[in-house]
Amino acid sequence: MKKPNEVFIPGALPDSTYITRVMDSGFTYEERLKQALNVSGYLTLISGPSKIGKTVLCEKVIGLEHLVEISGSDMLEPSRLWMEIGMKAGMPREGTTKAGDQKLNYMEETYLLTKESVLNYFKDHDLVLLMDDFHYATEEMQTFMAQQFKDAIRKGLRIIIASLPHRVDDTIRTNPDLQGRISIIDMLAWSKADLEQIPQKGFEELEMAVPVEIVEMLAKESISSPQLMQLICLNICILAESRKLKEIDNALVKDAFRFSTLNLDYDKVVSVIQKGKSSRGQKRSVYHTERLGEVDLYGLILEALALDPPFASISIEDLCERIMRLIQDESKPAVNSIKGYLKNLQEVLNAYDRSYEVLEWKDNTLYILESLFLFYLRWGRGDKHAA
Repeated sequence: MKKPNEVFIPGALPDSTYITRVMDSGFTYEERLKQALNVSGYLTLISGPSKIGKTVLCEKVIGLEHLVEISGSDMLEPSRLWMEIGMKAGMPREGTTKAGDQKLNYMEETYLLTKESVLNYFKDHDLVLLMDDFHYATEEMQTFMAQQFKDAIRKGLRIIIASLPHRVDDTIRTNPDLQGRISIIDMLAWSKADLEQIPQKGFEELEMAVPVEIVEMLAKESISSPQLMQLICLNICILAESRKLKEIDNALVKDAFRFSTLNLDYDKVVSVIQKGKSSRGQKRSVYHTERLGEVDLYGLILEALALDPPFASISIEDLCERIMRLIQDESKPAVNSIKGYLKNLQEVLNAYDRSYEVLEWKDNTLYILESLFLFYLRWGRGDKHAA
């Protein structure tokens, strides 16, 4: 029998608990990606929420030995683009070529990685480039890469760009350099039924009984993230073994939720959000809540996100309804005031590094970019904030 960490694998390609999902078209995502990669001269765009399995899909279809993964955050300078890609593939940054007889017409020349040498290396070794987290690159770098990739795909390089759905539209989908040369795969959020297959298959292989209501609870708290589901299930196994439990019950699962947050370092992010934008000496309005006492709008926004049920995105109307539900006072904040706080919150988060990119306020919708952050809000802040 396999060990739990061989069945539930949060950070890599799982075997026993890999789930093949069917698209609305009736075809699987694996079939769609294979089709895209076999169309010469096309760039493949995989768009979907964070932690939804974009990278795992590529690893499953292509194989780790043929996939070169690089993050958009590594792409800092246009002049180093192909050098960074080549080095990631295992090519030396520079080397020496020799020609001729050592006694006659002998030549020795030093070279640096070039675009052409990288393209030839990928072709000779049957490699595919995965540009993951494309949205982490600057807009200038994204535009430059789009221009470079147009020529590269024409010369046979197979390229996959993975990014968040509302972060990549302008640069890739509407880029005139790539029009008619893109295979788009929009990965939808995991359904409840698909997520439930992970614990069903995994615990069955481990010969652990899991009640239907527990499976449903796991699907809800995983917030459409298979990675988070894998993490929670693994921690259930660890706690069950430590406590010598043979049955999975509600108490064990809730402990596993809290246990799963121990490696989630979002304390500083929460602190920055609660502090918000400097009020320049002006006193902020505070509102009375039942559990937390007096809280300003920044704190209310956090608490509203943590309420049931968890969502990967929330409209301004639904967010306002949650905020009003938390407030015990008769006086309520205006919708425009909440929008102003969200705008200020976005500016505050933008001033920090990418580890603070957990929320995005755009088009009257608040997107939760990191499902792990929302899970932390619900389970990682102690009983006073527990979901």
